[in-house]
Amino acid sequence: MKRVLVVDDEPPIINGLSLLFKRYFQAAYTVIGVAQTGREAIEKCAQLGPDIVLMDVQMPGITGLDAIREISQTGAPRAFILVTAYERFDIAREALSMGVCDYLLKPVSKDRLEIALQAASTYLDRTQLLNARELEFKDRQQRLIPLIEEAFFLEIRRDALNHAQSPQGARGEFARRIPLFKEQLSIAEDSGIVGFVSLSPAGGDAKSLHERFVSTIRYKTRALVGPLEDGRLCALFLPLRGDKGAENDRSGTRTERDSLHEVLKAGFATELATGELKISFGEPAPLLDLGRSWSGALRNFTRSPLSQDFTSAEAKGAADASESLLEDPWSRQNAACARDGQFYEQIAEGQYALAGQSFEKMLLPLEGERAALSPNLFFSICGALSFAVLKLAGGGALSGEAYREFMDYSDLQALWSAGLRQRFAASARERFLSLQRGAAEAGLHSPFVVKALQYIESHYQEQITLESAAEAVGISPGHLTRLMSDELKRGFAHTLIDFRMRKAKELLRQPALSIKEVSMRCGYPDANYFSRLFRRMIGWTPREYAARQSRGEDANAQ
Repeated sequence: MKRVLVVDDEPPIINGLSLLFKRYFQAAYTVIGVAQTGREAIEKCAQLGPDIVLMDVQMPGITGLDAIREISQTGAPRAFILVTAYERFDIAREALSMGVCDYLLKPVSKDRLEIALQAASTYLDRTQLLNARELEFKDRQQRLIPLIEEAFFLEIRRDALNHAQSPQGARGEFARRIPLFKEQLSIAEDSGIVGFVSLSPAGGDAKSLHERFVSTIRYKTRALVGPLEDGRLCALFLPLRGDKGAENDRSGTRTERDSLHEVLKAGFATELATGELKISFGEPAPLLDLGRSWSGALRNFTRSPLSQDFTSAEAKGAADASESLLEDPWSRQNAACARDGQFYEQIAEGQYALAGQSFEKMLLPLEGERAALSPNLFFSICGALSFAVLKLAGGGALSGEAYREFMDYSDLQALWSAGLRQRFAASARERFLSLQRGAAEAGLHSPFVVKALQYIESHYQEQITLESAAEAVGISPGHLTRLMSDELKRGFAHTLIDFRMRKAKELLRQPALSIKEVSMRCGYPDANYFSRLFRRMIGWTPREYAARQSRGEDANAQ
C-alpha cells in the first residue's frame, strides 16, 4: 500500500482530496498526513516518509516547487503530483524537469486523480526495481575488484619476468590488458611506480596489519595494494600524474609520493617509527612498462632489505639526505619542544592536516606500555588541544556549547590517572579529529551555512524550525534552504535530524539514560515518534542500538 501526504494551504481542498482517497482508493493508498505550508510539508516528509506527495504549487512562504527541491535532497525515492488552480506552461515544464509525475488542476476529479496515482505508482515501482538492480550490480562489481587488483599485480610480475627473459619478446599480452585494468580499477593516469611493503608487526599478526594498510590506502589515496605474500610482504602501485610522463617528471613523482607519505604517517606513525612497516620503491614508468618498475623495486628491496624510502633512486642520488619513511623523526635533540612548537605553528596557520601528524608524534610515548610517563606529557597534550579549540572558537567555527564540551578534560584526566594510556591516546586523538572536521567544515561552507550549523548544535534540544534558524542567521528561509541544499546536499530539516540522531547514538551508549530521557535531550518530546524515526534513520530501534553497544557490537558506529 502506497503512503500519501496531501499538501495544500486550503483546508477544503485537503478535505476533498482526503475524501476521494477514503471513498475510492483506500485499498491501494492511505493518507498518512496533511500539511498546509511548504515548511510543514518538508517536516512531515522527514517525519512520516510518504511514498507519494500531492503538492500545492502556490503556498505562503516556501512554495510547492521549493519544497519539492528540499524534499528531493533527502535521497529517498518519492513521487510528486502537483496540484494547482491555474494551468501554466512554465510551472509544468519546471515541474517535469524536477521529476514530478503529473500535474492536476483544481478541482481534482476522481478519474484524473486515479490516472495521476497510477503514474506515480509506476514511477515508484520502476525506481525501486532500478535501485535494486543498481545495488546488485555495484555489489557484484565490488566483489570483483580485489580479484582484478590481484590479477593486475600478477600481470606486472609476469611482465617483469618476460622483460628479464626477452626484452623485446612476449610482452604484448600485458599491453593489451592495460585499457581493461584502467577501466575496472579507475586508473586515469598513464604512468606509475611499483613498491614492495614489508609488514612485520611486533605481535606477529601481519594479516591484520595488512588489512588495515589496505583499508587506509584504498579510502585515502589512489594507490592499489596487492595480496599478502609469504606472510609479510605485499606489492603497491601508485599512479603518477604528469603531462610528459611521470618518469620524466621528478617533481610530480615526488609530490605523489609525499602525499602517500603523509597519509601513512598519519595512520601508521608507530609502525613506521619502529620499523614494523617499511617500503621499497622502484623507478617511475609508463603503465605499459611497469615490469621495469617492479624489477627496480625488487632490486632495491634485496639490496637493502626493508630500508628503502620514498625518494626515487634517480631523483635522490647516493648522498641525498631527504627525509624517508624509515627515519626516526623523534630521535633528535629537543624533539619534544620542536614537535610542540611545530604543532602550534601549524594550527596558527590553519594547517590542520599537518598539525594532526604533529599531534600523533605527541601521542607516540603512550604506545610503550612500560616506559614511565612524565606528567608534563598530559599537560602538553591538553594544552595543544586547548590551543586548537581556542583557534576554532575565535574564528567562529565552534558554538558556545561545543567550546565548553571540548574544554572539559575530566574524561582525559580520569583515564590518565587510571594509567589507561591506550584509551587516553584514543580519546585525545578523537578529540583532535573532531576539531579537524570542524575546521574543514568551516572552510568548506559559507558563513551563513556555518552559522546555521552552529545554531543547530546550540539549539537542537529545542523545537527549532527553518524559520527560527533563518532568523538567527539573518537571511530568509528560502535563501537558507538553497544554501544548505547546495553546500550540504541536504536541507535544514534533514541536517537537523542527522545531528539529533548522532547525539542520540552518543546518549544511548550511556546505560543510565532511558529512551524517554534520550528523546527529550534530542529535541523530541514524543518518545514513540523518536523511536520510529531512529529506527528508520539508523536501522535499529533505540533499545536495540543501546543493547548492541552494551555488548560491544558495532562499537564504532557514529
